[in-house]
Amino acid sequence: VDLDPRASLVALLRRGGGQLGRLSQTQAHPLLNSASLFVVQQRSAGVKINPNVPVTPLADMMPALRAACKKRKFNETFDLAIRLNVDPRKSDQAIKGLVVLPKGSGSSSRIAAFATGPAAEEAKAAGATVVGGEELITQIKDGFMDFDKCVASPDMMKSLTKIARILGPRGLMPNPKLGTVTDNMTEAIANLLSGVTFKAEKAGIVHVPLGKKTFTDEDILQNMAAVLKTLQETRPKGVKDPYVISCYVSSTMGKSIQLDPVEIGGVMKGRIGIEGTAANIAAKSTGWVDKAKLDWDSVDPDTVASKKLRRYLQVRRELAQKRASSSAA
Repeated sequence: VDLDPRASLVALLRRGGGQLGRLSQTQAHPLLNSASLFVVQQRSAGVKINPNVPVTPLADMMPALRAACKKRKFNETFDLAIRLNVDPRKSDQAIKGLVVLPKGSGSSSRIAAFATGPAAEEAKAAGATVVGGEELITQIKDGFMDFDKCVASPDMMKSLTKIARILGPRGLMPNPKLGTVTDNMTEAIANLLSGVTFKAEKAGIVHVPLGKKTFTDEDILQNMAAVLKTLQETRPKGVKDPYVISCYVSSTMGKSIQLDPVEIGGVMKGRIGIEGTAANIAAKSTGWVDKAKLDWDSVDPDTVASKKLRRYLQVRRELAQKRASSSAA
């Protein structure tokens, strides 16, 4: 066995085939010469982990995210970038929707409401920036674009075909699937003010803002939980696991923090909470780990059912013995 513990463990994973482990930078791990916990668990072949970037568990996401932020002259936004196992070029796998953030996005929205009569009055009372019918359509034809979100009553959709080539490429065209074509203007505008729209890009990547730097950690986590829940609800039928291929969070000008796709997938499926920790994942993947006490040195490898985890513990002991003998010499 190689005396270099990191190289030995990586070689062990490669021999096991696929990506079978995760490094969590916040738990004690004496053999890796850094503060980390090595959790052995089976991974699907489709999961992508960047070996050059440490994987941060959800429990430590916010401290790592804030530590990566430097002092700026503006209020940075925390963003989630998640790659899904979908092909948006296929019509049945196009991911698109609206997620209502329970704590809001922290950004102001200018909403254009296409409505007439009582619906127009309701839209004005709900907080729409600009409200109109045919006259608003004419203004947009002439170049007026002082808004970033749109909502319309069903009776206006026929008229909106006149400006579909203007609104469509900008992602502003009202859509019944997004809840922006409705008779309930109050609810639709309230959702647009507190929510954000998302759409999978060509590679299946979805970008969603989670809130501002001034938000509390709890607010960001609640917004993130709402985003993951919505992405799970919009999962196309027939898409195989792993649904989450990779996941990163970052601030506007800060470095990206890599999250564990397996842990994120567990949150989306409701297996663990948004505050999920490496201990939770270990307990679910092995079935024997005591979440309150992750003392790997006290575990007898012969009592472990998982062959890969048992082999890991054996290598761990061998490395500890060789290190102790080399230091004594």
